[in-house]
Amino acid sequence: MNNESIQQEQERMDYVISVITEEADRLKSEYSSKLEIQKQLLKQSSQIRINNSSNEAMWESSGELREFEQNLTIKSNELTQVQNRRTILEKMQEDPYFGRIDYHNVTDPEAEQIYVGIGSLFDNNDNLVVDWRAPISSLYYEGNVGDQVKLKIGDRFQSFEVELKRQFRVKNGEIVGMIDTDNVMGDPYLMEVLEGGSSNQMGPVVATLQKEQNRIVRDTLPRNVLIQGVAGSGKTVVMMQKIAYLLYAFRAHLKADEILLFSPNRIFQAYISQVLPSLGEWDVEGNTFSQFIQHRVSNYDMIPSDIGENNKFSTVKGSSQYYDALERYSRLLKKKYLLFRDIKREDEVLISKEEIQQMFKRIDSKGSLAAKLDILRSMLMQRLDELKIIHLSADWVDDALQHYGTDHIHQFERQTHDIVKMEGYLRKQVVGDAFRIIERRVNSQGHIRYIAQYLHFLRSIPQLIDLSSFGITTEEWASHVEVVLKDMKKNRLSLYDMTGYYALLLQMKGMMTQRAYQYICIDEIQDFTPFQLRLLKKLYPRARYIMAGDLNQNIWQNNLDYKELERILEEEEISRHLLLTSYRSTQEIMAFADQFALLEDHRAQPIRSRKKPEVLHQSHTHFDETLKSRLAEHIGKGERVAFLTPTAVGLNEVKPFLESWGVDHQVISSDDSIMNKQVVAMPIGLAKGLEFDVVVACGTDAILASLPNDGRQQIWYTIFSRAMHQLYIMTTDEETALLKGTDPSSYEVL
Repeated sequence: MNNESIQQEQERMDYVISVITEEADRLKSEYSSKLEIQKQLLKQSSQIRINNSSNEAMWESSGELREFEQNLTIKSNELTQVQNRRTILEKMQEDPYFGRIDYHNVTDPEAEQIYVGIGSLFDNNDNLVVDWRAPISSLYYEGNVGDQVKLKIGDRFQSFEVELKRQFRVKNGEIVGMIDTDNVMGDPYLMEVLEGGSSNQMGPVVATLQKEQNRIVRDTLPRNVLIQGVAGSGKTVVMMQKIAYLLYAFRAHLKADEILLFSPNRIFQAYISQVLPSLGEWDVEGNTFSQFIQHRVSNYDMIPSDIGENNKFSTVKGSSQYYDALERYSRLLKKKYLLFRDIKREDEVLISKEEIQQMFKRIDSKGSLAAKLDILRSMLMQRLDELKIIHLSADWVDDALQHYGTDHIHQFERQTHDIVKMEGYLRKQVVGDAFRIIERRVNSQGHIRYIAQYLHFLRSIPQLIDLSSFGITTEEWASHVEVVLKDMKKNRLSLYDMTGYYALLLQMKGMMTQRAYQYICIDEIQDFTPFQLRLLKKLYPRARYIMAGDLNQNIWQNNLDYKELERILEEEEISRHLLLTSYRSTQEIMAFADQFALLEDHRAQPIRSRKKPEVLHQSHTHFDETLKSRLAEHIGKGERVAFLTPTAVGLNEVKPFLESWGVDHQVISSDDSIMNKQVVAMPIGLAKGLEFDVVVACGTDAILASLPNDGRQQIWYTIFSRAMHQLYIMTTDEETALLKGTDPSSYEVL
């Protein structure tokens, strides 16, 4: 590339930055003005009072208040739009665009040119930068020089021929690299990005989006999408950019708050938190499934889980059979087994549980359990109305009247001018006040013993499920239920029990108010259980699903496969994509990791090469010095180092080494931690989806002994594939079970 071309491109970039700066300054002023207007509106609305002097005056003042509220909403939305645009412009000031395409329509030889960036920019109707999501921008990802590419522009397809594809590497508005290329795949800039260091936060990487990834992002026809791929193939990146694309392509019909995004844990949630904002999209609700359920069952604390804990029981509670059992159980409850409690006023039983049971039996309902219980609720409310009349002459009402203040009695006397009416009003008020809290409790179905009902459901499982197919005896299950009972008494529940408890509440209370999501996006889909997915489907039956995952990383041993997924989505169309190119790890790391992969057709195809993984045995004399020396070199280069263990218990094997080393480090054992050190130690359950320059896989005999028998291969595959550039395997000695069956030529022993 000659200097003249670079100078011309830099001059254009300087001009574009000046236009960006001008628009940013204008928006800054506009934001201040709109903010001032909103403050004035807020001040005026606080001064509006509802005029109750007449119906006409009340309606007029109410209408005035509604009008102000509507204006405030409009102004608030305008402020948000201006602020979002300012944020995009700030990013574009540093890096206005990353690519250029010269092309012509095959029916018109006149050449055209676009520059592609994360946002669009106009100047006097001249399109200086085209948003990467615009239809024409697909040429950058789809076409090589000389190719004819068919794109849908508006309502019709058009064919374009690519004449030039140019990539820019920009830093603080300066072009530090520029190349004309025939193919994005394997280009020097992509390799430079991959050879770079890892970060505490994921970036959008739209500049290096590959052809197969781009097609997944832009395909909006399928109702449900499953993005499968090997470790490091960009599944999460594709999902996030697909969300951004949907919000761009359907901006008139899809809002950010109509998308629900699930991440495997809060550490990963923080890791990807800036991807969508960097693409110009805000307000997409992010959740882990644990947070999602905890918010709905807030009266219990969630018991932290680790890989292998109560695995047999967790497998049952996460299964589709368990959800089927819950539905069968709810149908049984329409006839019997429902557990009620007395409805009381202080110590007086107003309606006994036996009477409630009889009322429930008399209801002839063809609908759901929730519908029948709602009819019962209405009957109980009617019964309370009758009891209120009966209690008007009760002794406790006489006692309450004696404690009424003189002023209160005189007020009623002045209103009625009749002492008999006055006493009647007072009695109704006393009884109404006393019954109000009881009515509130009945309306919320407080007469049902939900906790006891869930325990009854658990005890009924041996009659509803063949537990032997899960390797569990009836006695083992009974003992497990007693453990759950003890936890519930301490206001604690596991994720699996909290999910089951909430699902039972839904069966009994009916669909509680839910936000209507158009899209449910799930990263690491293999971490979800069939039960959790069926619950989501029940809650949001009309939502479309975008899912990403890798069954080779099924470390929690959830029994979720494609056939199960089809059943849960009720045979709806699922568009499947398989990404095999690994952009994270080197050929050497993945050649070693693939020996632990269960799926033969999911073998990674890395595009970089470095050193083989290196094995260090603790039994060797110079183990500590060798590992410290190697890692000190990586730390000196600014590389991030992670000591990864299969379980949280394994961290106890790592802590002494790190403490004796004296290096600044962070031990992460829960997902509410903020990852902010160059050297970290954490269990793989919290490192899902993350990547590090260097990984030390901790596989000593003590750690191996703590592992469950099932899922060991997936655990180690997931650990090894977190490494970008270098992998070390820490074992006890040469006879380690970890390396049995692996090819000795795929690693080196230090």
